[in-house]
Amino acid sequence: MRVLKQILAVIFFTFISLSNLNSSSNGTMAFVDGVVPISISEAKKFIKEGAYIFDANVDEVWNEYGHIEGAVHINVENWQSLLPTDKNATMIFYCLNRLCYISSEMALATINLGYKNVYVMLPGIEQWILNGNPVVKVKKADNKEKYIGSNNWENSKKITDYTDVVHRQMYFGEIPSCRDCHGVNVGNDTKSIQKDFASHRDNLNKNCASCHKDTGNIFKSSVHSELVSGKDKTPLCSDCHSIHMGKETTMINMKKMSDEKCGECHKEKQEHYHDTFHGKAMVLGSHGSAISVAACYDCHGNHNIFKIKDERSTLHPGANRIETCAACHPGGNENFSNFMAHANHHDKDNYPVLYYAYIFMTGLVIFVFGFFGIHTFLWFMRLTITRIKFAKEWKEAKHKAHSDRVKISRFSNFHKIQHFFLASSFLGLGFSGLPQKFYTASWAQGMIDFMGGPIAATKIHHISAFIMIAVFLSHIVEICLVAYKNRSVVYKDGKFSWKLFWSKFFGPDSLVPNLQDFRDLKENILWFIGKRKTMPQFDRWTYWEKFDYIAVFWGMFIIGLSGLILWFPVAFTKILPGEILNLATLLHSDEALLALGFIFAVHFFHTHFRANKFPMDMVIFSGNLTEEEMKQERTPWYNRLKESGKFDELVVKGDDGFSKWKWLAYVIGYAMLITGLVFLFMIIFAFIE
Repeated sequence: MRVLKQILAVIFFTFISLSNLNSSSNGTMAFVDGVVPISISEAKKFIKEGAYIFDANVDEVWNEYGHIEGAVHINVENWQSLLPTDKNATMIFYCLNRLCYISSEMALATINLGYKNVYVMLPGIEQWILNGNPVVKVKKADNKEKYIGSNNWENSKKITDYTDVVHRQMYFGEIPSCRDCHGVNVGNDTKSIQKDFASHRDNLNKNCASCHKDTGNIFKSSVHSELVSGKDKTPLCSDCHSIHMGKETTMINMKKMSDEKCGECHKEKQEHYHDTFHGKAMVLGSHGSAISVAACYDCHGNHNIFKIKDERSTLHPGANRIETCAACHPGGNENFSNFMAHANHHDKDNYPVLYYAYIFMTGLVIFVFGFFGIHTFLWFMRLTITRIKFAKEWKEAKHKAHSDRVKISRFSNFHKIQHFFLASSFLGLGFSGLPQKFYTASWAQGMIDFMGGPIAATKIHHISAFIMIAVFLSHIVEICLVAYKNRSVVYKDGKFSWKLFWSKFFGPDSLVPNLQDFRDLKENILWFIGKRKTMPQFDRWTYWEKFDYIAVFWGMFIIGLSGLILWFPVAFTKILPGEILNLATLLHSDEALLALGFIFAVHFFHTHFRANKFPMDMVIFSGNLTEEEMKQERTPWYNRLKESGKFDELVVKGDDGFSKWKWLAYVIGYAMLITGLVFLFMIIFAFIE
């Protein structure tokens, strides 16, 4: 009974510790009379004042989680030689967490040596990391004797190499010994070690339940119990709790280990869980770093996993599931709780909305890349052939276009600013979003670590999204103001004219596609394939420029709306069903892929990599193009301006001031182009992998 009480006390305090991840209170778990416990904040104050820091963790913890900068690893032989000579020096000891007594014991021994200012940071390195404090990782030499196989302990040179990572933090009381698990009763309350006794399926869970009776009783009624499932091979305690073979289980790595352990049996469920933000953040979270997203046990429970239809299940529809979700998402209602964490968009029968959305988006991606891929290839070939065949004329025309001193205003300063922030935010979204989209790619982990982890990457994504939304809204406001300012053009005799409105809406100065764009597309393709002798001329806006422009509105509707839903899921599910979160995830991911691929492969070619523009068209930076460029490429626009008398209004008077900033424009432009091409290569490489 005494042993049971002590073990239950440890379990109780462990539960309290797990329930207060953000706590930094001293606690008294590993308190030893004679030492002075301090909190993390107090320890940081002493460290700032020059205190000595001593890490009392075992080698495995030192290697896995690192140590506080400047800390001396003191859990070694002849550790006394590492202490300072000044007996009045301020010294701070710490180990793993509040369950670990090593730091307290070593601190007490240090006090007994005559040191006067000795403290113990009871929360340990575990809570230090969970609070977001930095650590240093320098691995010591590995002990190759350890973890050599669950049934090979008798071959180990030293039995102490067989570390019990579950119970070794318990330093007082009647803690389990080797015989408690590996021993067979031989009479007179005596146990004798038997080689395979502890690892036998019939004995393992019984051994654990002999001490952990309450937990054992709960487990017996769970879905993993033989009694409930009726299966021969149900999970054993050691399948989830690696006694001798695993790493130290702490609040830092518990979620990561849970994902890995559960995935060993539930591979398909794990695969679809990894398609969600929770799952991707779990995969991309570095070992030894605190992961804050929901792991399997956060939703399903641990020893108390029941079938969802069972009212005891934490995921039973209704109050139970709402309460489970609200633990991380306060305010979440029943709609929110109906989010499908393991949805399969390939399963038409069970997830028809996701299935048909996936089919639509896949078809859209294939069509856009297929059409513009062929279009770009034919254009590239035609320009290359023309450049080779008419090399002299080509060179003269390009020189003439670039040396013309008459410059025509094409974009305002406001448009140039808008484009800069649009492009910058787009690259920011790509940088933070690509490793989440392709979370299994070999480069994904490095990018995420560079950003500081999945949560930090999400913050970068949100900041970039905010900038893009601001740019988009500024453009909408601009459209409204310009339309209001020029409203007289759609009025005739003081009355609004629909005829004039539609003529302006689809006119040559509008970015709305019209029939002429389809004619231009046809003529351009005829030129590509040699059915037309000369390159066609275009008006103010070409058909590919209009496509780029309209694509922004389409993208902002799909990506923007789905992104906002994912950013504020609790708010949106106040009025929308929980399945909208799954749909938003799919649409956001696939539309983002379409946008990134199109910009970096197609848009870059249209604007910069065409042979007559290569290596970069500076018009978006200068805002101007030359008169000769208009004559060579946009004759209809040039003629309209001349005929209407508006040409002179667009001519830039005097020095436009761009020449002194041209070097900066090149630096920014090339940086964006190179970044985009690197992202494109990474996307292609991820698909190849």
